Amino acid sequence: MSQIALISIPLLLDVFLWLGPRLSVAELFRNFGSLVTRGEDVPVESAQILEMSFNSLAESLNLFSFLSTSPLGVPSMVISKIGLSPLGEGLVISITSWLTAAIVVFVVSLAGLFLGVIYFAVIAQGTLPSEKKLEDSELLESIWTGWVRIVGFAIGIVLAMIVFGVAVSMLAGLGALVHSSVSGLVVSLGVAIWVWGLFYVAFAAHGIVMNNETVNTAIRNSLLLVRFNMPSVVGLFGLIVLLLWGLGYLWLIPASDSWVLLIGIVGHAFVATGLYASTFHFYKDRMRWTDEVQIVKSGSSESLGVVKRALRGNKDNGEKYKEEDN
Repeated sequence: MSQIALISIPLLLDVFLWLGPRLSVAELFRNFGSLVTRGEDVPVESAQILEMSFNSLAESLNLFSFLSTSPLGVPSMVISKIGLSPLGEGLVISITSWLTAAIVVFVVSLAGLFLGVIYFAVIAQGTLPSEKKLEDSELLESIWTGWVRIVGFAIGIVLAMIVFGVAVSMLAGLGALVHSSVSGLVVSLGVAIWVWGLFYVAFAAHGIVMNNETVNTAIRNSLLLVRFNMPSVVGLFGLIVLLLWGLGYLWLIPASDSWVLLIGIVGHAFVATGLYASTFHFYKDRMRWTDEVQIVKSGSSESLGVVKRALRGNKDNGEKYKEEDN
């Protein structure tokens, strides 16, 4: 029953994004596109291409898509599927103010993170032994606490990304003064460093949801786990990305206005949930192994200290005996 509940969360989200109402910002992007393409310096053909691109983006963008905050939330397949549903255009709610759009994105993202914490909490409960599973009241409290911490963690990631992006942009600008290829190299290196850094905090959400850890503790444990298991972590996430992207092409073959797409939605929900659950099993097993390694190392250091003290004591005793003989 719990497995059905797990699969139903991404399944219902995709069905809602596919068949439900849409929050459209088409008017905002059309106005923005006309402002960008307006002017004598813009060639006519380029202006037409830019305006068509903005119009296409405006028609496909649905602010409800921010309910999927993966990888810190529920994964979705439909957000990458452009087109009408089998029910037609459906209810479209137009947003004509940038301030309103920003508020809606923020609120919907918070709701998406809350839905993601519920999703992760149910997965985590399925991976824990029966004696460590939480009662319903404890689970609800854990979900609320985990949501607050996940929001803080997400805000921290966004702020770090902004600061890092500004720093890389400044270095790329300085590199452009030397040569254009230097600027490109700095940007590529910056992206690689950022992705590499994300690996080290990839399991922070697992610690927050599964073990009810604070953000600092969860990040510290994630750093420790990845440090001791980097090849396995890279292999795990590489396999997950490969499967999600590879099967994603298969799920998205049917047109968006065909009911056959429902088969892809079900398949995506099943596969994505299984892959997410594998990360929680990996986290639980590798954290236990990492703790054991830390204990062994700590024990070895203490044992080595005892031996050194014993040897020093023997040496002192031997010198004492020599002095007495003399």
